Order: sequence, then structure tokens, then C-alpha cells
Amino acid sequence: MRVAQTFVLALAFSSVAYAKPPLSLDRVRYQQALTALRAADYGKFRILYRDLRGYIARPYLRYHYLMDRLRHDRPRAVDAFLARYPNLPVTTKLRRAWLTFLARRHDDKEFLAAYTPAFDSDVSLHCDDLAARARAGQDVAASVQAVWLTGRSLPRSCRALTARWRHGPGAHESLVWARVKRAMRDGNAALISRLRPALTPAHALWVHRWLALAAHPAQELAHLHYPLTSRRARHMVRAAVVSLGWRSPTLAMSLWQRLRATHPVPGEDNNYVLRGLGLIAAADHLPEALPWLSSAVPHTPDGPLVRWRVRAALRERAWGDVLMFIGAMPPAMRHKQEWQYWRARALAAGGQIQAARTIFAKLAGRFSYYGFLAAGRLGQPYHIPNHPLTAPAQMLQAVERLPGVRLAHELFRLHQHREARALWFQALRGRPDNQVEAAALLASRWGWHDCAILTVAGTPARHALAVRFPLLYRSLIEADAGHNRINVAWVYGIIRQESAFIVDARSDVGALGLMQLMPQTGFMTAREIHLPIAGDRDLMGAADNVDVGTHYLADVLQGARGEEPVATAAYNAGPTAAASWLPVRRPLPADIWVDTIPYRQTRGYVKNVLAFTAIYDYLLTGRQDTLLACMKPIPPAVELAAANGG
Repeated sequence: MRVAQTFVLALAFSSVAYAKPPLSLDRVRYQQALTALRAADYGKFRILYRDLRGYIARPYLRYHYLMDRLRHDRPRAVDAFLARYPNLPVTTKLRRAWLTFLARRHDDKEFLAAYTPAFDSDVSLHCDDLAARARAGQDVAASVQAVWLTGRSLPRSCRALTARWRHGPGAHESLVWARVKRAMRDGNAALISRLRPALTPAHALWVHRWLALAAHPAQELAHLHYPLTSRRARHMVRAAVVSLGWRSPTLAMSLWQRLRATHPVPGEDNNYVLRGLGLIAAADHLPEALPWLSSAVPHTPDGPLVRWRVRAALRERAWGDVLMFIGAMPPAMRHKQEWQYWRARALAAGGQIQAARTIFAKLAGRFSYYGFLAAGRLGQPYHIPNHPLTAPAQMLQAVERLPGVRLAHELFRLHQHREARALWFQALRGRPDNQVEAAALLASRWGWHDCAILTVAGTPARHALAVRFPLLYRSLIEADAGHNRINVAWVYGIIRQESAFIVDARSDVGALGLMQLMPQTGFMTAREIHLPIAGDRDLMGAADNVDVGTHYLADVLQGARGEEPVATAAYNAGPTAAASWLPVRRPLPADIWVDTIPYRQTRGYVKNVLAFTAIYDYLLTGRQDTLLACMKPIPPAVELAAANGG
């Protein structure tokens, strides 16, 4: 891999980074300056900022200061930062915040000077840009029309702009109808209701029918009082049938069959319904999913229907159908590990043992979830190569001197982890593999393990287990896992998947720390074990997070009657969701259960955790049968409920 992009920093970063010893004093002053800024002690901040002249991380203090004082500083100060540090990751955040502030202040001149087309994907800022350009006398009608023609509701910043355009010469009723059709496809009933007064009576009638179908699909479909001769009517009705399927797939299919008997419809509409209801039924693990999906024609040779009809056949253990559906896949898809594994399972179930063993043998040489499963099927040890990550001293020194790497490391030392990670990966983007591997080794030596894990994962050095799967917090994790009587390797697998050992990890939905605990769950569990937790900060600490997380994981495992795959899914998606995916009639092989989890994210999560657990079990004990030990048949929901006193 060759250099595709050069990371450029201002000369000040590269020439004087280590010019003023000692660095430890600069780090103390940096933290003191941040504390002063949070306390709005701007006088003290400015003194400390002045004393840090020449310090490599000083621009980040300036960034925090500008973000804090956007409403008070002169535009020249922000413009100077944007111009001087265009390549810092935080520059984009500052520019976005600055643009939002300027737009609210209607400072068109400054806004247009700071705006770039890179922000066009932000609909709100794009509308601010169009509004400023319109006030400057530019013709933006075509651009406003493009923004307006969407099935989604627009942000507040677009409303005045689009309202003026709607009353201009270029807006016609046909465009309103075009947007209504987009809103119908997106199911946006609120937007459709707002647009209805601008429609002609003929179009308003169709809106009335659509809204009625959206509000009461079963009632309207059962008493349809208009023909399905037009394409518009058929598309509206078939969409309502599939929408009803989210409540009851069998009722929706029954009503559709009644409609087909009295209102002949083209095959494409029937295929749309078969596909839509089949996918919903497959996610609900209904036996009807298999015949519906078998009868449907895929839109693309590798789309959801192609994958889910295999999964529906797996759930029913219809091995002949599994072979047929996998055989119909395009070669590039068919030869993926997932489908090769299931082809071998189907061949074995059909008595073709040698053919199955041949496929399993190929897969068993892979360092992956399916590779471990295949090895287990053959009774072989897992393929877990372990090659220490090395790099020449000159390479390490050269990478360590890269301006972006130096600054990222300094930010890491300052505990500015989010900013450090963003800068780190920007600095390594486009660099050759040997430089990236050297950077991963540096990060690991610095104790920056999350960055080391994520950096080396995309390189050929993926078998450097000490870097990718470090045994961090070992005494803590072993003690808590032992106290709660759960597998230490499983706890490691959960942590590795949840946070990659980012202690300060905070997800978009608010999950916290190494084990990514939701605050409400964390606080409730902490009370159960009499652990004093005062707030999010306490829950973020490694010791408390693992203590609470392992106890909660043990509770989840008990609720899953000791089934680690089910408990893993429950930890990710919630116990209620995981329980709804349990088999109904008879036990289900665990590998089938995992591969038919409806949520794509949870399905991948469970596979990763189980594979990571196998790797950590090998690193901790040398064992290579973890998956076989935990992949016992999943009992039906009624048995699980009875075991838990339900």
C-alpha cells in the first residue's frame, strides 16, 4: 500500500515540539488551562496559554477556547484557526459549530466565507447556505427544489427558504405530488398530511386513501372499495400489505390472497408481497417464511432474500433447500466462509460425509468464527497462529517522528483520548502497511491498546495476538469472573467486542466504559451488589465497570439457563429480544440459532464474541474447544421459561 495522502501540520507543530523541557511541566499547564477554561477563568487560561508557546498540543487548547467562546470572540480569531490548522480533525467540528452560530446570527458574509461544499450533506447547514446565497442575490431555485424533493421532513432551517420557493414561479403542483410520492415510499404520514392541502382534488383523493391504509391497514384491505387497475393503486395497496405484515404476517398474506382473487394483479406485485412478508416472517422465525421466500424472485443475486431464504431453511432444517439456495448464489457469494460452512453442514446432514469433511477441512485452516466451528466438527485444534509484531528500530523512529503521530501521542498522554484517536488515524491514512504496523507496535508499547488493536486489524499482521487480544486488567477480570462464576475468556470476549479496551468509551446511545453498560442497567446492578456509584464518571472507571458488568453478565447468563450464545445476544440486544428468538417447538443447534438472529448487528456481535472467547481461552489456558463447549442445542422458549420459574 503506497502513500495516498500526506498528513500536513503547521510548521509550528514539527519544529518546536520538544524545544522547551520539561514536557511534564507543559502537560501540567495544559491540564490547568483546561480546568480554568471549564471554570470560565479566562484570565488564568490566557496566562497558561501564553506560557505554553511552542508546546505541540497548544493548538488544541486554542480549539477548546474558541468552541467555548464562539458567541464572544471576533470572527477573525476563528478564521485564523481555520486557516492555520485546516487538517486537524477538530477543525471540522469548529467550522461546523461556527457556521451554525453565524447562520443563527444571519451573518451572511462570514457564513459564506467559511462554508465549503463538504457540508452540503448536512441538510440544515446546506439550507443555511442556500438562504445566505439567496439573500446575496444568487439564483438558488434549482438547489432549493433538490433539497425540497425528499420524503423526509426537513429541518427548521429549511422551512422559510422552501416556503419562499413554493410561492415562486418555479414551484408547480406536480412537484408537490412528486414529494408526496417520495413521502409515501418513506411512510412519512405527517409530511403527507401537511402537503395534502396543496394538491388537486384527484391527487388529494389518493392521499386520503393512503392515509387510511396507513392508519387502519387490516380494515381498509378487507373492504377495499376501489379497483387495482392503476399502477398507483397497486403499489399503494401492496405497500400497505407489507406494512401490516410487521404486525401480523399471516393476516397480511391472507388479506393479500383475498385481494388477488378479486383484483387480478401482475406478478411483480405478488413478488413484492412474497418477498416483503417472507423477510418479515423469517425475522419472526415463522415456518411460513420458507415457502414464501422460496416462491419469490430476488431483486439482486446477492440481496437479502438470497441470504434469508437460506436462513429460513436452516431454521426449519430443510437441508435440501439449504443446498439448493446456496447453489443458486453467485460464485463470489457462495464461496464466502459463512455459506461454505452451511453447505458442508447440509451435505453432512444428507449423508455426504466425505464431501462435507473436505469443505470443513478447508475452513478449519481459517482464523475465524467459521474456521473454529469447522475445526470443531472435525475434532481438530483451532487454527490460531500467533506471530509477534516486530518492526526495525529505524522504522519505529521514523513513524514516531511523524507530526501527526507525535501530536496524537501527546494528546493521549494528556488523556484527550477522543481527539488523540481521530488525529492518530488521520495521520496513518494512506500510509504503507509496514508503517501502520510500526505505529500499532508503538501504540501497544505506550499502553494505548485500543489504538493498537484497531490499527493492526487492517494490516497483514492480524495474527499478532499480543497486540490484537491483550490480556489487560487480568487480575481484576479473573477475580470478578470467578466471583460471579462465569468464564474469564467470555468476559474478555465481551470487553474486546464492546470497547476494544477503551476505558472512556461512550457509545452513541450512552453505553459506558469497558463493558459498555447502559447507565440505568449499571446503576441498578450496582445497587444489587451494594457498590456505591454516584454517576456516570464512577461507572466509567475500569474496576467498577468490570465489577458491575460481570455481575450483570452473570445475571443474563442465568436467565439464559447457562447458554452463552443466548446470553451474549441478550447482553447486546436485551433479554427480551433474545428470548423472542428462541425456538418454539424443539431444541435448535446453537450454530443455526446464532446465524438466524434477526438483527444483523447482534448476529455479527455474537459471532465475534464467541470467536474472541475461543482466542482468549487459548491465550489463558491453551484450550481449543471453547465453541464446542458452549454451543449446546438451544432449548425451546417454554423450557427456558420453566427453568427460570416463568
